[in-house]
Amino acid sequence: PGSSKKKGVILLLKQNPKFLLKASSFDPQGRWLIAELSIEDNPIVLCSIYAPNNDDPQFFADLSRTLVPYLHLPIVLGGDFNIPIDPILDRKSSSRPSLSRARSSLHSLLQDLGLVDVWRLQHPDTKDYTFYSHPHNSFSRIDYFFISKLLLPQVKSSSILPASISDHSAIAIQLTISDTPPPRRQWRLDLNFLSDEEFSSYIAQKTS
Repeated sequence: PGSSKKKGVILLLKQNPKFLLKASSFDPQGRWLIAELSIEDNPIVLCSIYAPNNDDPQFFADLSRTLVPYLHLPIVLGGDFNIPIDPILDRKSSSRPSLSRARSSLHSLLQDLGLVDVWRLQHPDTKDYTFYSHPHNSFSRIDYFFISKLLLPQVKSSSILPASISDHSAIAIQLTISDTPPPRRQWRLDLNFLSDEEFSSYIAQKTS
């Protein structure tokens, strides 16, 4: 999906191993695509994104809310996030990194969904980049795979590949397909309760 030639995302799946598409959804603006799959009878959620290239914290906040219903399943979130998650390790430039609300929002998304930067986990001190900006004369790692923590034992490798037909370097992870225990679901308070006077009065009595 997408509204112009400048944005759009896609998920390509091989016929082997066998998979079943159980559900899918996408952003009409072409910014994200979600597929709930069963691969060799193992459930997984794949999400491909193309984030705005401006400081847009709302995008990551909205994406986080969109993915919350899938928290009971392992998630692989990948794509062009258009922001270095660590301005020191993931960026090389003569200019100082600017403050970014989008970066803070992305960190919140990872924490809320229990996702980890698998490449950085396997390469804790490596400085490697996926994009070079000619106007800013800077290198940055802005393309990522973020995965559920319970998938970490199934990761065989993660890598940054040479750029070929794109101005971005490709990134890759290799996962083994095996039975994955369901993630622990985090309890969340429905914020609508806070506007319920009867509920608020009951809590006040119990905590006073």
